[in-house]
Amino acid sequence: MNVLSILRCPLCRSVLHRDDKTILCEAGHCFDLAKEGYVNLLPPGKGKNARTGDEKDMLRARREFLAGGYYAPVSDGIASLLHAHLPAGETVLCDSGCGEGWHTLRYTGRLAEQGGREILTVGFDASKYGAACGMKNARRDGFGCEIGIDGDLLTCFFPGNLFSLPLADHSVSAVISMFAPVAVEENLRVLRNGGILLTAASGKEHLREMRELLYTDVHYAEKEPVHPGFAKIAEETVRYTVTLPDRDTIANLFMMTPFYYKTTAEGREKLLGRDTLTVTVETELRVYREGGTV
Repeated sequence: MNVLSILRCPLCRSVLHRDDKTILCEAGHCFDLAKEGYVNLLPPGKGKNARTGDEKDMLRARREFLAGGYYAPVSDGIASLLHAHLPAGETVLCDSGCGEGWHTLRYTGRLAEQGGREILTVGFDASKYGAACGMKNARRDGFGCEIGIDGDLLTCFFPGNLFSLPLADHSVSAVISMFAPVAVEENLRVLRNGGILLTAASGKEHLREMRELLYTDVHYAEKEPVHPGFAKIAEETVRYTVTLPDRDTIANLFMMTPFYYKTTAEGREKLLGRDTLTVTVETELRVYREGGTV
């Protein structure tokens, strides 16, 4: 497979091709290959680009925390659901909101271990730094993709807008959305017939112990989202506890959560003063297929 067969120009949606270190579309729009190997497909000035992606410090915290394996059961659960529900044949996965790609690479690797599939995985995030980290890690893991080169197991990452994905219509087997906004209409556009949407969202008990340190009034209500045009076909709760062994690990987890932006100084001090912390991880995994309303 070749990733250029499914990519489209983010400005006019025309076909892309490679010319040396440049990616061009039929209308003449030009995108340079970064030294890390990605192409910036985030259209400039679009209102839905949502900030500029995660800041470097947050992505560094994510990278260091995830490398400890604390969330490995979550991506393992995603890999199992993909294996059970993906349509047969050539597989193209789209990670919509991939961050630095740790989960993306992990579930792609687990799926590849099952054998019998050609796999192309593309990850999109609003952060150029995230795309750079993803490409570096894909090469480290042995299935990085040089854009424009064919292969049986390829993974590549791009800065891109989740609500206007630079992908051809009906080009992917599955969209994976982990702790990110679900762009329902856009996902329906890019999914092939029989393709699936897999979402990962925090359960009501997720990081309960951290929240109780940060806030005096903690709410645990959970409401399952509605995705018009999709029917739910499977769900699984991944729930376990993990002990964070030191202050750096606690700080890294805190920085990669929404709590980082909406916590009082008192709550922050109470959390970051802990030497260790045992927390509950609870993630709701849901699989949807086109057809009907959840």
